[in-house]
Amino acid sequence: MEQRHKTEMLGVLDALVNKRSFVERAVFLFGHCNATEEMADWLLARGVSPAAILDNSVSKQGLSYRDIPIAPPETIRGYTAEGSAVLIASRFFAEMAAQLRRLGYDGEIVQAADYDSFSEYSLAPETVSRKYARMRRGAKTLARIRSERPEDFLVVCPYNALGDAYWALAFLPAYQAKQGIGAALAVVTGEGCRQVAEIFGMPHIVALSGAEMDDLVQALIFTRAENCLIAHHDRPYTDNIIKYLDKRFLSFIDYYRLAVYGLPSGTEPAAPTDLRPYNGPVRLVKGKTVVLAPYARSVAGPPAAFWEDIAAQWRREGYLVCTNITGEEQAVRGTVPLRLPLSQIISAAEYAGRFVGLRSGLCDVLTTARLRKTVVFPDCFYSATPFKTEEFFALPGWEKELCSTCEK
Repeated sequence: MEQRHKTEMLGVLDALVNKRSFVERAVFLFGHCNATEEMADWLLARGVSPAAILDNSVSKQGLSYRDIPIAPPETIRGYTAEGSAVLIASRFFAEMAAQLRRLGYDGEIVQAADYDSFSEYSLAPETVSRKYARMRRGAKTLARIRSERPEDFLVVCPYNALGDAYWALAFLPAYQAKQGIGAALAVVTGEGCRQVAEIFGMPHIVALSGAEMDDLVQALIFTRAENCLIAHHDRPYTDNIIKYLDKRFLSFIDYYRLAVYGLPSGTEPAAPTDLRPYNGPVRLVKGKTVVLAPYARSVAGPPAAFWEDIAAQWRREGYLVCTNITGEEQAVRGTVPLRLPLSQIISAAEYAGRFVGLRSGLCDVLTTARLRKTVVFPDCFYSATPFKTEEFFALPGWEKELCSTCEK
């Protein structure tokens, strides 16, 4: 969960728990994901025990998270507007709220984090004014970028996720060749995505904050800017292609290959070119080191004990076990913390010999790495689609392990 969304969510929750009328109601969370787990943790720490986590995934129903049962959305039936409230921290807020209304729920539905303000469709004066102000800010950012590289094609990666940036840039060369595009400039969100652009050898990169990126995207839409592409597969400000999955299957990688860039199905992605040898402070044992990557922004991972058991197993087999971490992440107990720039992660993993990671953007970055790689998938459905996460985010050539993201 991005820090700006987490800060927003905690602010909303703080205001709610200060209301006696709220804490006396049955509180439901909708959609089991990483953000929902953080929301549950925060509420439990303040004495608010959610009645249930509602989720459409049949594979999750009947499980629990920290003794909070995961139940079908129909569970909300029978609860009165005065005696209940539903909290949602998802970019599918509008669809989830509409589902609750169709079920007959007329209580309070709270958007704990505004993941996607672009889906706000309204001609109310305050909405138009807010969007216009955003567009003007974004136009200034666009003018600044254009002043430095006026002829470059702008490939805009709006979502702060390594995997999305990786595939957007991996298929960019083929798109450039198909369209006869010359020099390209990558506009990304955050430091991690900047490093992704760097390993692809992008000569010119602009990294924006999340708020700056939202402003820029608004300007690109409102001004119908040319010589640019918003390279993302399912944001409403592109084509909302994610709804294709309601009827037919398309993998995450093919979304970029086929839907974002319109390339032939056999088009091969480019591999990272600007990679550096590992020179970190940890002395890895060549071929006898396991790198664990237990964190992901977009999926809820298994409990800490899951990773501790894996680490203990590899240690018993004589391996050095490290945990790849960034920011405030903590190493798995009993492992060595490993902090690396993305330019060194492939060489470090290949030298180590083994990689085991929760499905995240880091796995995408390691697509071309030559070593034994195991990806851990949560055993659940992807979003509101009928397809499992392991199907949508499949990684050809990787060993696979399924896990429950919840406690029994």
